[in-house]
Amino acid sequence: MAVAVLVAPSFDDASRYSYEWSREIRQKLEEKGFNVIDISGREVSRSEVEEALKQNPNALFVFYNHGSRDCLWGSRTEKVVNLNNVKLLSNREVYTLACLSAEKLGVQAYKNNCLAYWGYTREFAFSTEAIEDFKKFANHGLIVKLEGKSWDECLKLTKELAEKLANKLVGEGKYFSAVLMKEDAEALVCYNAEMPETKCPFRKVAVKLLGKKGWHLRDYLKKEYFEYVSEATYVISLIIYVAARIQLPLNFSNIDIAFILMTISFLVARAYNEYLEWVLNKWKK
Repeated sequence: MAVAVLVAPSFDDASRYSYEWSREIRQKLEEKGFNVIDISGREVSRSEVEEALKQNPNALFVFYNHGSRDCLWGSRTEKVVNLNNVKLLSNREVYTLACLSAEKLGVQAYKNNCLAYWGYTREFAFSTEAIEDFKKFANHGLIVKLEGKSWDECLKLTKELAEKLANKLVGEGKYFSAVLMKEDAEALVCYNAEMPETKCPFRKVAVKLLGKKGWHLRDYLKKEYFEYVSEATYVISLIIYVAARIQLPLNFSNIDIAFILMTISFLVARAYNEYLEWVLNKWKK
């Protein structure tokens, strides 16, 4: 049975709304056969969330509450997910209704092989005069995902829904709500359907050449691989050189030149290993 970890704390006015919206999500998940681990309706601790994610490494993670650029909040004071434990989001799909978290936390999750991160790069705002419309928008992406759509289709359909809802609100004279709806849609991203922006020049080149794989190039370019290749090449060359040298006169010959060139190549390869490690460390920042 598929598993979903649903975290929807409730401790202030805004979180009470997001908690209520999450009840529809729980219902939809259960209708689709998910076993829902529901940690909701109260202040939630970091240890609770970490334990649930560790025990269910491939579970869908759904979060409805306050967020910041680098974290998701379980209470007014406790960050349940931040950059220190973001690896818990690896190899899972993540759906959040939280301000700002896609700006930094979502990017780091994507770097750490999060399969999809749905979230907002700016504040998620809503008005009580159009509460059902904002609930419909907030929940729509996961609902259509459960119907079998791809994440890029979910993002497209949700933004289209936001446009329709904004036009509806204008027609009802709810202009402020319409503006908020459009701003929420502009802030919505899904790092899978689209790639996050990067300031790293090395990653920009990799993405340009390899597309999405370029974002995770460091997973394919392990330093050890180049060490093994260069060292194995050098050892084989040394064996060939010794075997050939035994058969030749003691005077300097082309085989010596070849071996010197091979040694230089080996040293260059080792230097490249160090450069590669520097590049990969820069990408992690």
